[in-house]
Amino acid sequence: MAIWRNRSDAQLTERIMGAWYIVGDPDRRFDYDFWLLTNPSPGESYPPVERGAATRDVPEPEVPPAVPEVPAAATAAPPRRVTGPLPPERVAGNPARQLREAEPEPPATPGPTDGGSVPPRVAPAAPAPRFDPERLSWWEETLGSEERIGRGHNLLRLLVVLGLVAGVLGSMLVLVAAPAPIALVPIGLCGAGLVAVSRFWPYAATRRAVDQHVFGVGGGALSNGWSRFRKENIAKGVIGERRTALALESLLRIPGTRIFHGLRFPGSSVADIDHAVVNGDRVLFIDSKFWKPGEYRWLEADKLGYVRGRRVDRRDIHMDHVQRHPMTANAAAEVGCHVLIHSNDEGAITFTAGAHISPTGIPATGVQDGIEMIGRWLLQGQKCGLVDRYVMARMIALLK
Repeated sequence: MAIWRNRSDAQLTERIMGAWYIVGDPDRRFDYDFWLLTNPSPGESYPPVERGAATRDVPEPEVPPAVPEVPAAATAAPPRRVTGPLPPERVAGNPARQLREAEPEPPATPGPTDGGSVPPRVAPAAPAPRFDPERLSWWEETLGSEERIGRGHNLLRLLVVLGLVAGVLGSMLVLVAAPAPIALVPIGLCGAGLVAVSRFWPYAATRRAVDQHVFGVGGGALSNGWSRFRKENIAKGVIGERRTALALESLLRIPGTRIFHGLRFPGSSVADIDHAVVNGDRVLFIDSKFWKPGEYRWLEADKLGYVRGRRVDRRDIHMDHVQRHPMTANAAAEVGCHVLIHSNDEGAITFTAGAHISPTGIPATGVQDGIEMIGRWLLQGQKCGLVDRYVMARMIALLK
């Protein structure tokens, strides 16, 4: 739309295309947001990016240094490797991103002539696998199912209030000849009844709110709110939450699913719950972590350990408090919690066998396995596919 509105200005169109190249790709947008959150100095501009380099992420062949001319009979020039163009295959769901293919490794260099052997090359760490929605086992089970909208019972609430008011007014007419202190009793009862109905009667979400599928922005509460953490840690947390938000959008394929980002943490005015997924009478609260690759395991109900040989670093996880607090535990008929860990470097996230579930039943997984478990749990609900307007109202009230 911006290009169409400024189609007569070629220079402005080029700037729009350059901006969209950064914010239109999730990975490049994460890098840009990280640069913003590190508080750049005034006047500093974002590093320029060559748009043509993204479609061809292959190192250029090394050109050997110039050597004096030698007769052809004495030696032969080594063959030069030439890298051809990559096929522009598109990634499903994101046509703007190109697949990056690695160049095959060159053959091993023969050892020296004196019979010595070349030490073996150390294999680099395997890159963290990217989330692939096509690998979800329940991906095809959602086809053909329809979404149902629950009733709000607004008429029933109105009838209760009118009946209460009519009863109080009738009592006042009976006591109209009574002394003034006695006549104030029905008025007090009327006020108390109205307060009780407005306080304890469960409000239902409006139809306009029900039509919205995603509430809030992943990482928005962390980047906009006050925190005791350093800006570098906040930036890493924002990256983890936004990657989780992108992965959670695959759950919208399940009818009746609604996603919430940035909810109030019970008992704290600063902390927040990263994400919540609602379907029917089930609510799942999710905590995103952007940690270094390696092996993890649960130590206690609120402690997750990072295994470093014989040493285990303890890291706090507060989802057990969310699972027990009345404000979140009573949000729906079935409430659960989950911890999703993203790798912030080359390498994968692994878990000790049998130790990926806490003593209170909270799983900690990678993104691929986590979305698989969450989708299965939502599909197994008795009211799967139903949008419960009362549960929706409780979750909307928890948004920061």
